[in-house]
Formats: sequence, structure tokens, C-alpha cells
Amino acid sequence: MKFDTWLRKELAARLDWAWAGAMKERRIEQCRMQIEPMIVDLWKRGWMLDGKRLSDRIKGMLDAIGKAQRDGKVRDFWPYFKASVERYVGLNAEEIREDAMDAGAAVSDVFNQLLRRVPQGPSLPELVAQRRSETLREKANRLARQKGRKMAEKAQMRLL
Repeated sequence: MKFDTWLRKELAARLDWAWAGAMKERRIEQCRMQIEPMIVDLWKRGWMLDGKRLSDRIKGMLDAIGKAQRDGKVRDFWPYFKASVERYVGLNAEEIREDAMDAGAAVSDVFNQLLRRVPQGPSLPELVAQRRSETLREKANRLARQKGRKMAEKAQMRLL
């Protein structure tokens, strides 16, 4: 997903990774996975932020964590990072709600849909929530059904 790539780049740029050493890429991926529940929490509250507003929120949160690192306020990165991410939506609830309910965003969405006249796909928070809820068993079942359909199509083609 483009979002995952973007988030990895933002994490790499906005936080200090000197403590991670050779495990930097792995730690960045773990941080990315810690941020997904925050996005799902926004979605569950019904606060559908467009891509720009969501990215501004994530950048703001990462900048605050990075500033705390630079100021020497972070002794142990993981507990600090996890607590910051988990508390972010609750601590900023009023501001995020106002941002999500901004009339300009609603009007912009309506105009964009009218101009495009194509069905709108799921929002980014919906996609993250959907991906997060998929289990390995669901993926395996889906792949088995696809394989079964392909085999049936091949068998059908042989008959023709």
C-alpha cells in the first residue's frame, strides 16, 4: 500500500533511530504497525479524515515524539512511543472531531464525487481496518477458492 510506504518514510525522517542500530528497518515496521490501531480508532469513532488531514495528524504526533527524543525526555523508546500513539486520539479528541466535521471537507468530498461520477472506494481508515481484521485462515480460504475457480476454468477449457 502507498500509505505503508509513506508512513515508513515519515517514521524514518521524523524520529531518531540511533538506538535501533542494525534493526532500524524492523523497528520502523513495528512502529508502523503500532500506528494502525490509532487509525482504526479514528474510523470507529466515525471521524473519517481525508488523506491530507490524516497525514497532518500523523506527522504532528511523530513530530511531538521526535521533539521529546531530541530534548532527551525519552529514556526507553518503546513504552514512550506506544503510550503516545495509544493516547493520541483520546487526548486530541475534540480537535480531531472538529477537524473531521469541518464543513469544507464535506463540501470538497461532494464536489469531488460529482466531478468524478464514479463510485468511491473505501477510505484509508476503512482499508486499514479491513486489512487488520483479515486472518491467515481467511486469506488461506480465499486463496483456495481462487485456486479452485482457476482449476475449474482450466477443466472447462479442456472440454471445449
